[in-house]
Amino acid sequence: MIKIIGGGPVGCHLAANLAKKKDVTIFEENKKIGTPVQCTGILTHTINNVLKVNTNWVENKIYQTRIFAPNKKTIEINFKKPNIIINRKLFDEHLEQKAIDEGVKIFYEHKFVKPFVVKNLKTKKEEKIKFEKLIGADGPRSTVRKAIGLNPITCLSGIQAIIKQKNNNCIDFYPYIGEYAWAVPESENILRVGIAARRDAGKIFRDFKKKYPGKIISWQSGVIPLHNPRTQTENKNIYFVGDSAGQIKNTTGGGIIPGLIAAEKLSEAIIQNKNYTKLWKKKIGKELWLHYQIRRVMNNFSQKDWNKLIETFNKDPIKKVLSEKSRDEPIGLITKLILKEPKLLLYIRRFWK
Repeated sequence: MIKIIGGGPVGCHLAANLAKKKDVTIFEENKKIGTPVQCTGILTHTINNVLKVNTNWVENKIYQTRIFAPNKKTIEINFKKPNIIINRKLFDEHLEQKAIDEGVKIFYEHKFVKPFVVKNLKTKKEEKIKFEKLIGADGPRSTVRKAIGLNPITCLSGIQAIIKQKNNNCIDFYPYIGEYAWAVPESENILRVGIAARRDAGKIFRDFKKKYPGKIISWQSGVIPLHNPRTQTENKNIYFVGDSAGQIKNTTGGGIIPGLIAAEKLSEAIIQNKNYTKLWKKKIGKELWLHYQIRRVMNNFSQKDWNKLIETFNKDPIKKVLSEKSRDEPIGLITKLILKEPKLLLYIRRFWK
């Protein structure tokens, strides 16, 4: 008898896997899974290692990105395999249906409010839940984490606007604005423009938006968790997965693929009575640790440093590596970059604190 708090893509993917062997119930706070949308929805081609890509939830495929320096110089990278831009609502609903097809019971408008009580938001009635295993898949502000006294996940503030503006189907990335900023084409006429920041997110976004003056169609905002290698992801028979476990790439905020992989490892741990923390760290722990360390280095950069780094990267051998290796595989990426440009190692060490 397994209870999952949170019916996002990670919670539903986990439930579908567990339901092959276990009785699984999801409690979802919202009326529908897939809303509200709080995600840029960009995935590397490595999603194919986790899920079969369904054209129904793919909005766009992008083969090029530009990385901007403060001095307005750029690196242009052409991907050998495209980045996939998904419709998060349809993506979430796809995984929801897979869970339902496996026999998972989903209770909508049910919120975990205290140990171990779920509140029906329609009737206002509270019910104590019984479980063999309890799983917090309830996002970076996990009420399950809070309920059992674990340290909260450190988060960034994220703001994104959907903007009507013609574009050339190229991702723009600004690693020096806030924590990072982006403009991602949803289609030839629509951009997803946003920033992530530790503070002053509203001001940073307003300034950044001037680069993309199109009409705003809608807004999205939320918090973006940060990975910390010391974050606790289980406590006896209670587990955390995805954003509630801080399983995210600190360099870009990407959490869907790491979360889905961690969900598969949690399913394996429960069904086969293995150690969850060891399983997920063996699979993705080194990669997330490297994103964590790279982010620490990046936080020490001045604008002059960013200009120098972008200039260093703007060489054909380096761009070739960036075009071939996925950011979801940072160990291989960094290794190849250093082999092509050994002075990068000395440059990085200069900022290591």
